[in-house]
Amino acid sequence: MGSQFFQPSWPFHRIINSNLDVDEVECFDKLKSSSFSTPEGCFSTMFQTQISQSPSGDDHMQTMLTLEDFLNDPNFYRDMEFVLSDSEGSFPSQEASNEGSGWSPSPSIKSNEASSSSLTLPRKESELNSQLSVLHLLKAYGEAMEEGQGHLADVIMRCMSEKVSLAGEPLLRLAFNLSQDLEKHGDYLKQESSKNFEEAFRAFYQIFPYGRFAHFAANSTILEAVPADTERIHIVDFDMGEGVQWPPMLEALARLQKGVKLTAVKWENTDCDRDPLMWSFEEAKRRLLDHARRFGLKLKMEEMAIEDLVSEINRRKKRGGRKEWLAFNCMVGLPHMGRVRSRKVVEEFLRVARESKANSVNRGIIILGDGDCGENLSNSSSFGSFFEGNMAHYLTLLESIESDFPVNLAEARMALECLFVAPYISSEVWLEKWMDIKECCKVEMGSSLEGWSISRECTEEARELVKGNESFYGLRTGGQLNNEMILEWKGKSLVRVSAWKN
Repeated sequence: MGSQFFQPSWPFHRIINSNLDVDEVECFDKLKSSSFSTPEGCFSTMFQTQISQSPSGDDHMQTMLTLEDFLNDPNFYRDMEFVLSDSEGSFPSQEASNEGSGWSPSPSIKSNEASSSSLTLPRKESELNSQLSVLHLLKAYGEAMEEGQGHLADVIMRCMSEKVSLAGEPLLRLAFNLSQDLEKHGDYLKQESSKNFEEAFRAFYQIFPYGRFAHFAANSTILEAVPADTERIHIVDFDMGEGVQWPPMLEALARLQKGVKLTAVKWENTDCDRDPLMWSFEEAKRRLLDHARRFGLKLKMEEMAIEDLVSEINRRKKRGGRKEWLAFNCMVGLPHMGRVRSRKVVEEFLRVARESKANSVNRGIIILGDGDCGENLSNSSSFGSFFEGNMAHYLTLLESIESDFPVNLAEARMALECLFVAPYISSEVWLEKWMDIKECCKVEMGSSLEGWSISRECTEEARELVKGNESFYGLRTGGQLNNEMILEWKGKSLVRVSAWKN
């Protein structure tokens, strides 16, 4: 697709219209026609909404319960009953659930020492609204994992997989994706949707503000922070991927008439927990170099391992490279990226950035754009509360996506969620994040660096970008010296961008 991949370009102080246009509708039609052209009957049951209707007399069951209602309900156990029945084969005994599970998601818990379970499950589907039933199962699953009862957790997940659907409400779609770690019932849909990945990526990035907000906030802050006497700007990118962040930055840097170097950090495949890159570095490099040439910018690009990057920075330090200005850019967990990076490599990148700023003559800035809620949950007291926090975050994300989509494009929405949201909704990934946090893989910038105050002008322009979505998006600032911008949906944080200097 060449440089057309970046079109329409959004020059730095001009906001593109994120509403659905003719090209995007045609793109969705293509997604619908190709991604869902399955053999007859293959997916007919999967896309049926499985919401059971409560009896007409149970008016309280007709009310949609939110996740917060459920999580904050002190009477959760009052309406539930934990059933252990070997004859029915529904749930294992306490001994069976512990057998062979010598691990625990909490370092302080040993699975063979777990106390007798108080896990709860609904008695009859007819007694509870389908969504309430799924909420109870999710709660029980989190408790089982917290107590190290891996086998019981698997049973709960399989039970839940029978009640969920990609065509249902956001909660049912979240539970559907969580159950894929066991059932793999969405693999075929993902394979079909991937056939039109570039069209889907372009539509997702243009319609929803998550990536555009993070990239605009990061690029604006970097440009504002560049000193006038800088001769060369060196940007180090944690996860370049498709490179879509950089075209507007290159256009702006061309007007500054300064040397520009863009370095992509090369990570091992094992550092990407789910869904590897759809583009190679060479593809992104070709597109960006072509784009830079159109604006008369001499751009140098390279890819290197983090160890080689450290060596290069140290060599420049010895040569006294005062005229090179460093910008470390770390984007992680943004929905359009569709891939999960290990929190360990995020911490490693930020550690290198901190040390280079503390020990180097080079001036610069560090930008962190985070669409993950892991760090906000780093003080969770247990895996159960960490699990619930992840549920709340990704349920908010799914609700915001649905609010921006016309009802007649529901199948296209499913395809986009399958490609760009499902990789983040995984019980395995959440468990790995929890273990990383407990091993002290936390992003703590404020202890060693000073926040860079994000300007009012940048904040107002970002606010205009968010206003383009006729929904419940909002923006607020915070952090040390007002160094954070947070994209919210109905008051709940979705993406956080923070800036730091030495």
